[in-house]
Amino acid sequence: MRAVRAQAGESSVSVRTILADRQVGVVILLAFVLMIGTGIVLPILPLFARSFGGGYDDAGILIAAYSGARLVADLLGGRLIDRVGERAAAVSGLALLALACILTALASSFALAAIFWSGAGVGSAIVFAAMYSLLLKRVPKSRMARTLSVFYGAFNVGVVAGGFLAGVIAHELGIASPLFFAAGVAVLSALLYVRFVPAAVPRGPTRHESDALPGIRAILKTPGFGMVLTAQFAYLWMIVSVFDTLLPLFADSLGVSTIGIGAIFAVALAAELLVLYPAGHLADSRGRRYVLAPALLAFGVTTAAVGFSSSPVVLGLLMALLGVASGFAGVPPGAMLADVIPSSSSGTGVGIFRFAGDLGFTLGPLVAGFAAAHLGFEAAFALTAVPAAVAFVAVARGHETLPALLTASEELA
Repeated sequence: MRAVRAQAGESSVSVRTILADRQVGVVILLAFVLMIGTGIVLPILPLFARSFGGGYDDAGILIAAYSGARLVADLLGGRLIDRVGERAAAVSGLALLALACILTALASSFALAAIFWSGAGVGSAIVFAAMYSLLLKRVPKSRMARTLSVFYGAFNVGVVAGGFLAGVIAHELGIASPLFFAAGVAVLSALLYVRFVPAAVPRGPTRHESDALPGIRAILKTPGFGMVLTAQFAYLWMIVSVFDTLLPLFADSLGVSTIGIGAIFAVALAAELLVLYPAGHLADSRGRRYVLAPALLAFGVTTAAVGFSSSPVVLGLLMALLGVASGFAGVPPGAMLADVIPSSSSGTGVGIFRFAGDLGFTLGPLVAGFAAAHLGFEAAFALTAVPAAVAFVAVARGHETLPALLTASEELA
């Protein structure tokens, strides 16, 4: 029962306790700062693309260039981290991100802008993979979900803050100016990383350490890893398909103004932020599957129900519920990754994990948009919910990954 007592001792962990670890605190701060840079750029990208004289298609091409490059770089970045370490990889990725932002802003044609902006996708993939890998090595498994809840909260707040600044900066300094600000944010982040994060991150033992094998194939054979990848794919598929693709279109069809759409987004985001830390606490104390399975089920059912909204009020209420479901569903997959992956191959594991999520992030909007155009919104929302249902089955049939709970069950047996 030693594991159970140790787990109980971790129940008093607070946000202040998590941030007291300087390396973890710096990574969370960097997440916030970097997402401010992302939030500054994202709202102006469609307008920046059209500034070259093209149409709406160019906006999609520019965004696709970024996400496609990031998808490819996920696997390569993971291997790079295992070879050179988190700090060298992160600083290299930040340097590439800063350079790509500057070159994109200075591009003389749309083709060059798309090429340079794809470089930003590569840099972003390497940076965030390095940050995830550091957390996997540094944070005890018994508080991993709570740490990730704070990490993800920093993401959301940073994007909101950046989005607020984007319009002001573009209005005062020109449509390309946010890209220069994003480059400055990347340089600042690199300086913070070099100053506060050591070159070598201590590697604690994991329960699969003796089974650790190099290479992507070997990592894919790790018990429980397939369940983790399925959950992450489904989660990011749902997020970008529902929140970023279908919601604005559906709300517009109901006669909701742009201000109203923004308000619905804000309500959903606020609901998600409110439950992130409670979700992490439950995942650390009761188990990852205890939180993730019902969250995925709620995510899928609520998403399907959104398509039947008959008024803006009903839509707003359902999106608030969806925000709660997304908050509970978003935290456990990263914690499960930390449970099952050998720390000696954490970079590769994180790269595969991010690849699965980015694959959902890339495919989800394509399927959602096609379904909305050809099948209607009711069918589109129902089809979008399918990956959540598949992930629910995988998690419900899988095994708990939290080491302390596994050890406790072994001792009781």
